[in-house]
Amino acid sequence: MKSIKFRLTLTITICSLLSLLIAYIMINITINSRFNSYLEVNQNKRDERIVQVFRDNYTRDGKWTEYSGRILEREAELSNFTLSLLDWDRNPIWAMDPLKMIEAQKLENPANPFTIEQYVPYEIPVKIEDQIVGYVVIGQFSSLIISPDDSNFINSISYSVFLSAIIATAAVLFIAMFFTRQFSEPIEKISNIAYNLSSGELTARVKDKSDVTEIEKLRQSINTLGEKLDRQDTLRRRLVSDVSHELRNPLNVLQTNLEAIIDGILPATPERLQTLNSEVIRFGKLIDNLNILKQFESESMKVRMQELDLEELLQEVHINFQGVAKDKNIRLKFEHPRRGSFAIIGDKHSLSQVMTNILHNALKFTPRNGEISIKLYKDASDCYIRIKDNGIGIPKDELPYIFERFYRVDKSREITEGSGIGLTIVNNIVKIHGGKITVNSVLGKGTVFTIRFTSLESLNSLKETREMVQPETEEDK
Repeated sequence: MKSIKFRLTLTITICSLLSLLIAYIMINITINSRFNSYLEVNQNKRDERIVQVFRDNYTRDGKWTEYSGRILEREAELSNFTLSLLDWDRNPIWAMDPLKMIEAQKLENPANPFTIEQYVPYEIPVKIEDQIVGYVVIGQFSSLIISPDDSNFINSISYSVFLSAIIATAAVLFIAMFFTRQFSEPIEKISNIAYNLSSGELTARVKDKSDVTEIEKLRQSINTLGEKLDRQDTLRRRLVSDVSHELRNPLNVLQTNLEAIIDGILPATPERLQTLNSEVIRFGKLIDNLNILKQFESESMKVRMQELDLEELLQEVHINFQGVAKDKNIRLKFEHPRRGSFAIIGDKHSLSQVMTNILHNALKFTPRNGEISIKLYKDASDCYIRIKDNGIGIPKDELPYIFERFYRVDKSREITEGSGIGLTIVNNIVKIHGGKITVNSVLGKGTVFTIRFTSLESLNSLKETREMVQPETEEDK
């Protein structure tokens, strides 16, 4: 596999070379075209000048002679073209021999001599007072005559363009290597960090920031991934510790007491047996909660969705917790409007468990003489449940993790024990119902849980809207 540095350098270089090649070709075509136009104009001027010399000679002598225009013969030899003079009846007066010019050219340039096949003559009439008095025949070995100076000029331009292309190519290669290095180095660092993360080095992070938006986003994403993996690894380790702790405690209590009863150290009184039964119940609840989590993770959790009234549900929950709240001298109140429908689509048993888990935590972490309120309200499309307490609160930096399984806030853990999966179950149940749960808390002042569900009215309205915009089928027509 090729590195990104190599691929970027190769791509930029190829694109640049193609651009330079196209530019070089276009420049040469343009220069040659303009230069040919320049030669054509000069050649036309030369032809006019030659004709004017013959015209002046005829005007001076009053007739054609074998010396008419002979002054131009030397110029023709030097410029590699021939001249011939014909009278008005096209009878030759004098003419240069193209074969002699071919022989002379062979001596001067044996590698590229003229040939008779290249020879192209053309005639131009000589007019005096709009009457033709003769013809000048000019013969050339190419359509345009290029003098040595002209040839040197065009060659120097071509060389300059070619040299510029070489310099530009070198500059492009240097710039390509420089910029690809700017791109490849941070990507290579990110790649190395990703490899380290995959190898289990979960504390690895990309520290160097990039001024390239995409690379910086990639860096932040990798760092976020590393933080989440590190957090998940911590939670995994805590999970093993917590599960073993939660399972060990009731088993140790049962084992110790049963051994003492068997050995006759402790009597099997009803009170002691009731204590052992409580541990068995606690152990069973933990197993049940673990089974619920397993169902959520395997997406095998079954809920019975039906129309239900949140107000009635909360009334039942409120009544069920009155006794526990009274034992701790905690005021538990339920606030709800006297009018309006709070119907939603949901599973009554699952939603009862949501309220039970939240209220259980609120009662557990609210001191005596505290207050817990349950408020039910709605807006145009959603129903809201707010459960507020004035308990010990949750540290701000712990809030993002309270819905993760077996996560327990350290301060609360010092006060009382719990399995740490109640809120995980709550969050999963709310998600199954298409709702959302949020939490706000101030340490030492209390916690507020807010749960949002889409109202039945909003669902029915959305359904009617979809039916109205649904296109007609052939059967409807």
